[in-house]
Amino acid sequence: MTQRKQGTIITISSWGGLAPIFGVAYGTGKSGCDRLAGDMAVELKPFNIASISLWPGIVGTEQFHQLADESIKGTDPNLGVAAIADKFNWETPLFVGRVIAAMCKDADLMRRTGKVQIVAEIANRYGVVDEDEHRPASLRSLRFLLPQGIPNLKPKAKFIPDLRVPWWVILLAVLKSPKI
Repeated sequence: MTQRKQGTIITISSWGGLAPIFGVAYGTGKSGCDRLAGDMAVELKPFNIASISLWPGIVGTEQFHQLADESIKGTDPNLGVAAIADKFNWETPLFVGRVIAAMCKDADLMRRTGKVQIVAEIANRYGVVDEDEHRPASLRSLRFLLPQGIPNLKPKAKFIPDLRVPWWVILLAVLKSPKI
């Protein structure tokens, strides 16, 4: 890539780099992914190589489908698993791939280098939809957040405005460490 003076490196990360989910190893790994993408962006920018940390939403992998099915059957008492059992706002791996493909076609991709990008927000920007023509809401959207706090709203989520909570509010509310 450096010889051709072009390229894109997408690092798959998640909210786990910002807030504690799935344990210490997961959070540390995702935080490292975000830092890796940011540091590579600095070093690779002179070569016109974009380095982006991409945050999918809740991706319906085989493992997540299995966890959701176990929760419905009542075989997994974990509350975190129970919260995903209804498959609300899930994304497919195909959706994430479509978003990456759309990003790579963007002639102005370098403006995103070194930054965290959220799959649902990029999908909205490029007009990408999931395999069932559905476009999930961003995990920082009121359309996603309100139904998480008030589960009875999930069936009516499409009527909730797709307003995004600003990053600074999320950082105030979520980021518990490191303390500086």
